[in-house]
Amino acid sequence: MKIIIAGAGEVGFHLAKLLSYESQDITLIDTHKESLIYADNHLDIRVLRGDATSVSILQEARVEGSDLVIGVTSSETTNITLCMLAKQMGCKKTIARISNTEFLDHREMIKFPELGIDELISPEELAASEIQLLLHQSAFHDTYEFEDGALIMVGVSLPKSAPFVGKTVKEAASIFPELHFMPIAMQRSGTQYTLIPRGDSVFKADDQVYFITDRKGVDELYKLTGKKKEAMKNVMILGGS
Repeated sequence: MKIIIAGAGEVGFHLAKLLSYESQDITLIDTHKESLIYADNHLDIRVLRGDATSVSILQEARVEGSDLVIGVTSSETTNITLCMLAKQMGCKKTIARISNTEFLDHREMIKFPELGIDELISPEELAASEIQLLLHQSAFHDTYEFEDGALIMVGVSLPKSAPFVGKTVKEAASIFPELHFMPIAMQRSGTQYTLIPRGDSVFKADDQVYFITDRKGVDELYKLTGKKKEAMKNVMILGGS
């Protein structure tokens, strides 16, 4: 895929880093010279200095042949304008980072895809949702809900005591046929690469494994991994905005 990312800040850099591991064709745009130099020195991507809402810059980035444009600059206006321009110029899909969550509340009224913006993301709202999930699933490192909780993805570091450590995915499935979860990704301890588990993939201690499951399956994972589901009794919130 050819992907253009506008914004070489923390979010944009890490997006480019993650996507570059998957051998995607990444172009990173920013006006900040030092941020681009850092990204260019650390990532296997193309960097382009300039205003992401400039038609000439977008042409130089070859936006007309891009599969995805992501606007994650600190300026909501820039991100929205970028997506509108990119879609008009031939990009297949656009994503804009926003800070005004009112846009999310009125997605039915304002047809953003018709304006050229396929997806809106709000880091603040995502963070609030993640905190809420962590309060309920405090033993797991990563928890994401889909379809209003009908499906749940959880990431857990496998302890040595987990009964399927040392077994293949196929063996674990035959030993525990009643389980309501399935491994969908696996990160080996000490590495930064994610593997897609196959039937002959072996679970190893300290692997970070991501499972897709339902609410019943979450409870089963607690039991099998020896994790304790503890209620959060004290919460401190810093920052009022």
